[in-house]
Amino acid sequence: MAEKRIDPEDGEAYTYDELAAYYKGKFKKAAITAYWDTECKPVKRKKGKAAKEPEPKAKAKAKAKAKGKAKATAAPEPKAKAKAKAKAKAEAKADEKQSLGKPATAGQSRSAKPVNVSALTKMCKDDLGLLPQPAKPRFKTALVGIYVRNQPYGGSDKSSNGHRYDSIPFANGMISSGMSCQLIQYVHDEHDTFFEVCKGFDALIVR
Repeated sequence: MAEKRIDPEDGEAYTYDELAAYYKGKFKKAAITAYWDTECKPVKRKKGKAAKEPEPKAKAKAKAKAKGKAKATAAPEPKAKAKAKAKAKAEAKADEKQSLGKPATAGQSRSAKPVNVSALTKMCKDDLGLLPQPAKPRFKTALVGIYVRNQPYGGSDKSSNGHRYDSIPFANGMISSGMSCQLIQYVHDEHDTFFEVCKGFDALIVR
């Protein structure tokens, strides 16, 4: 009976001819022989009933291919099951949104932390609609609004509370992604103070 050795690549036992046939074209014959002599360890004979011989590599490879093909052509899930999955996913998403907390109401501010911005003058009336800031944000960001002195509410692009119409949705998108996003305003009289405070943020969005 031909000697069998363990191929370290997959832990199975093969004869030299089986091993050489498998690696033919990948390595030179001398390299395969050296691999057989130095890396492949002889099979330890077990006492009693002989161990089942492993399938040749080519056969094992064909089996794996057939198994993969069968898996790929598996029947699709019944519509009811797929529908239930979609519903569960939608509910999980809704629960996640709910866990972010309730949006700010009229007169409520949500931009005082995590970065201390008390040195800046707050030019907006409130943060209506802004979600609560995360307790442990991945990054600390701020959405900067430019306050125009001679325009009602600080600019023609602002709503009656002093924020741009798209500022709250922008900030809520950041918060939903695990980042904090404070709404602050740049006022020219506080130029130096403004940039000192901004050192506490990881990123700024200027609107």
